[in-house]
Amino acid sequence: MNITTKQLTVKLSHRSNPDIAGGYWNEPEESGKTQNVPVSSFAEASKVCSAFIRRNQLGGGNWTGGNIYEGRKKIAHVSFNGRVWDNDGNEIVVD
Repeated sequence: MNITTKQLTVKLSHRSNPDIAGGYWNEPEESGKTQNVPVSSFAEASKVCSAFIRRNQLGGGNWTGGNIYEGRKKIAHVSFNGRVWDNDGNEIVVD
């Protein structure tokens, strides 16, 4: 029997915030191009998102990433503050 495990990925992306002149407090290091990063857990997804936000000096209005996928199916989301939520809006506690 062939058993396969679907890889988790987290989407990293940002956009210009219309409430800020120029769209950003500081120019981000990385372009607005979406990245899908492999992760092994929700906790790792949270850490990857938080590092991306810090590295690019994003504000809450810039953050458009955080969707966590198993294969092609969205299973959770990382909010700007690093908290993880299921598709029903319930927090998933991560360490």
